[in-house]
Amino acid sequence: MSSDAVPAPAPRSRFVHPSPVHFDELDAMAMLHNARYAVHVERATSALFAHLGWRWELDASLNPDQFHVVREVQVEFLAPFRGLGHLQVELWVEKLGETSCVYGFECFSEAGVHARGRRAVVKVEPRSLRPARWTERFREAHAGLRRAGSV
Repeated sequence: MSSDAVPAPAPRSRFVHPSPVHFDELDAMAMLHNARYAVHVERATSALFAHLGWRWELDASLNPDQFHVVREVQVEFLAPFRGLGHLQVELWVEKLGETSCVYGFECFSEAGVHARGRRAVVKVEPRSLRPARWTERFREAHAGLRRAGSV
C-alpha cells in the first residue's frame, strides 16, 4: 500500500435488541398497539447503554450522560406485528450533536419491517435542566453506531 493510500473505513457496528411482546400489549385485533412501539424503542435504547458498559446511577455525576430527556419521537407504521414473540429493534445514530443525539430505529421480525423512525434526546445538566455537552466517552461509544450518510 502506498503512503498516500486512504485506509478503508472501519466497519459500522449494528445494534439489534430482541424485545419480547407480551399479551397485554396487543390490541383487540391481536396486533401490537401503536403506542407500544415507542416503549420497545426505549427498552432497546436502555439495552444499548448497558451494552456500551453504562449503568443507571442514582448519582448522575457517576454517569453524566444518563441525564438526558427525549425531545422527539417519530414513528412510521408499515405493517402490523401480530401476536406474541420478539420484536427486533435496530438502533443507529443519525446525528450526534454537541448536546443532542438522534437515533434512527427500525422494528422488524421474520415477517418484515413493522415500523421505523427516529428518537431525539438532549443531554441536560441535572440542576439547571439546560442542555449540556456529551462526554467524550459517549461520543466515542456512539461513533461506531453511525450509518453511512449520517452526520
